Amino acid sequence: MRTKTIKLIMLLMAILPSFSQQNAKSPNRGDDDLQPIVLKGTSTRPPRSIEDLECYYLNGYVYIIGDASVTSISGTVTRIGDNMQWSDSSTSNTLQIAVSTDAGSYHLTFTLSDGSSYYGDYTLTL
Repeated sequence: MRTKTIKLIMLLMAILPSFSQQNAKSPNRGDDDLQPIVLKGTSTRPPRSIEDLECYYLNGYVYIIGDASVTSISGTVTRIGDNMQWSDSSTSNTLQIAVSTDAGSYHLTFTLSDGSSYYGDYTLTL
C-alpha cells in the first residue's frame, strides 16, 4: 500500500509542472490584442525619459507603467467621437484604467508624481 502511495505522489509531481506552465499563459493576452500607445511629453521643463514608461491598451483597459521612482499616476482617456471620458488614479507606479471597447479614436492624458505630463492616441477597430 505504501509503495502505491509513493508511486502516485511521484506521478503527480511529474505531471504537475506541465499544468502550471499551461496555466501561466493568459488566454486573453495575445499579441494581436495588445496595442502600444506612443507617448509625447507636454511639460516645458525636461520630462523624465519616455523610455522609462510603458503604455498600452489591452482588452478594455489602458495600462500605464512607470519605473520605481514614480509614486502616483492620474490619467484620463477621452473617446474623440463623443468626448466620453474614463479616469482613474493610482498611488503606485502602475495605473489601469477601464475604458470602452467600442471602435473609435481615443486620446490619453496622464500626469506622474513628479509633475510630468504625457499624452498619446490610439484607435480601436472592429
